[in-house]
Amino acid sequence: MGNSVLVFSLMKRRKVLAFTSFLTSCLLALTLLPTISAADTLPPPTNPGPAGAPGPSVTPPDDPAVIKDARSILRGTTPTTSNNAMVYFDQNQVNFKSFISVEDHPAGQAGGTPIICLSPDDAKCTTAFSDTKYQQIKYDVAMGSCAAREIAACINSFSLVKTDGSKVKAEAIKRIYSKTSPGWASTFDAKTNTGYPGSDGPWIWKITDGGVSTEYLILGLVSALFNRMPSGSGWDASEKSLRLSIYPVKKYENAAYTEGGSETACLAVDTGVCYQRIAFAKGLRFSLDLRLPKVITGWLNGRLDKPSAYTENYNDNYSELIVEADPLEEIITGKWLPNTGAVTQYLSDSKKGLTAAASATNNLDIAGTDPDDQNAVKYYASLAKLFGEAALTNSLTWRLNTTSSGAQTFDQSCQKSEGVQGIVTSNASVYEPGSPQWDGDQGKLAYRIAAPIYKSDGKTENVGRYAFTMRADLIKCVYGVTTLPAYATVEVSYGDSGEVKAATTALGTNKEWVYLHANNFAFTGAPPTVSVKLEGWKKATTPTQPTPPNAPTQPTPPNAPTQPTPPNAPTQPTPPNAPNQPTPPNAPNQPTPPNAPNQPTPPNAPNQPTPPNAPTQPTSPTPPSASDVKVTITCIKGTTKKTVTGLKPTCPTGYKMQAAQVTITCTKGTVSKKVTGTKPQCPTGYKMSVSATNPTPQIGNSTPGNGETTITCVKGGDVKKVTGKIPVQCPEGYQMQAAPSP
Repeated sequence: MGNSVLVFSLMKRRKVLAFTSFLTSCLLALTLLPTISAADTLPPPTNPGPAGAPGPSVTPPDDPAVIKDARSILRGTTPTTSNNAMVYFDQNQVNFKSFISVEDHPAGQAGGTPIICLSPDDAKCTTAFSDTKYQQIKYDVAMGSCAAREIAACINSFSLVKTDGSKVKAEAIKRIYSKTSPGWASTFDAKTNTGYPGSDGPWIWKITDGGVSTEYLILGLVSALFNRMPSGSGWDASEKSLRLSIYPVKKYENAAYTEGGSETACLAVDTGVCYQRIAFAKGLRFSLDLRLPKVITGWLNGRLDKPSAYTENYNDNYSELIVEADPLEEIITGKWLPNTGAVTQYLSDSKKGLTAAASATNNLDIAGTDPDDQNAVKYYASLAKLFGEAALTNSLTWRLNTTSSGAQTFDQSCQKSEGVQGIVTSNASVYEPGSPQWDGDQGKLAYRIAAPIYKSDGKTENVGRYAFTMRADLIKCVYGVTTLPAYATVEVSYGDSGEVKAATTALGTNKEWVYLHANNFAFTGAPPTVSVKLEGWKKATTPTQPTPPNAPTQPTPPNAPTQPTPPNAPTQPTPPNAPNQPTPPNAPNQPTPPNAPNQPTPPNAPNQPTPPNAPTQPTSPTPPSASDVKVTITCIKGTTKKTVTGLKPTCPTGYKMQAAQVTITCTKGTVSKKVTGTKPQCPTGYKMSVSATNPTPQIGNSTPGNGETTITCVKGGDVKKVTGKIPVQCPEGYQMQAAPSP
């Protein structure tokens, strides 16, 4: 089976709405109550929302440079037999326009004719709010340029990040959907959770680098959906979401195209033009600054490679999320399958059958399941054998979404409800939404994914990639630590062969956020387990329940309320030689037994027990010797790269070991630049500071007060220590070894 489950584990030190609102004229109440999946509640791709005059259908000619989505690919391969269903896992396209929809059917059901309004004060919608016939209200807020509408859900900046850390800022050159998505001013109030976030329409952005210009369409949408409560007098906010993607595009022009039209091969249709998705150039990295209403909270997911993110406050109602990442090659699974057995069950459970287009041959052209749907992994597992071992297609993607179920699985004391808490990314066909699943008994964060073994050619293996970035204060709370170690050990275990691959990676930091990633694992018949363990971590025992050394299985609590010795019961004194009994009644305040010198503090001080074996001071773990540590090196031969893991790894014949890339941050007053290279140097006039985005921070065994640091470098069984000012590098042929935590 091409199904794969990824378990992402970090050892832990300690254990870690309903909402009622009303609408008056143009106010909608907002809250977080993720009870219904987006796939079941948001309109399917066949529901266009607000649109212009449809106009004639003009399909652009086939173009090998154009990237097609799963549905378009499958529509081009309609089966010759009957009674089949289109089944795929891909991001369903929605209309990225600002509008309000009032619908007369309950959640998860089709039918009826929605009322569409382009502004909150449209009389059609304000009248429908009070009509109990209408069961749902939904708004979509399209994200435009913050330069055009500042107080809104918008894009503050978009940049290309070069290999030296410098940035090339994009220019917002054209707004689309000016008539069908005019937008509105913000009335959103985060304190009362009422009103609408400011909205706009999508923009085309242009980046010019080295004389070459590329246009990008950024499609971003903030949505909320409300179901009328059974009483009919209030609304239940059952869904809120963020969807955002960056697409490099080319234009196909035809005078027949009208604004807001719909064409299968077009990401967007504006007057006289169809915008088509093309491939990202390789080796690109982007930075995106988003302004979001504070209704967007919890965890995000996406198709991002080596992400780094942090948040900043903008004002009382909006915050800013800054994300930097490479596009990630996503693995898309899909196929026409006979509509029997597991497929029929899937259509029923997912309610996808409700979106089927009519067909004379009963071949169902239906919407797919989003990769982050809360049931996506379960659905995939039930259909994996039918899909086979090859993907439908692979393509580089830059995407960021809220999860369909944003719940956190951490201890209540660590759960936070305001703002974005973390981002998890994977290239797998499907993955679990929300935060990684917390296992309090094992001290692990688990994240399950699944994908076919091979790419669409059936020969080239898919290479697994996973990353997460998380608020530092949250991860410290979850793991019960005040200071995070610099390193983590990544292990990939394969249950069928018993093979274990290990490498040491760094915990990157960026403005009070931490991030790490696990790469280059395979999707096999027996799913791999990927474990990430914090260096030097050891689970603490519970200090409030010490076990006396002479009675390890039956400790005597300092206060034994169920068997007290009454002070005025002289006929039942405690024998003088009973070491575990309290002192006789004539000395109720001095119950120290004569033969138990290591017993807990007497009853008059029940809150200060003295643990006999000092359980609160566990012995520090003994660092492994260099000969016991597996090391991963990267070997290069031209443009080909291979990773080799072992106790004494060496590169294959013809390959040479790649030198580690280091990123430094250079400052000049308030201006900062990032420079990446094997031996990076700051530009003239700039001073170096410790990098916040260095993928392998050079934090070593000690950090002297003179700004120097010491790292340990290994080459097979040879070990060297190198001391110097950051960034410190290992000699040619050596690999940096993680420093044991103190």
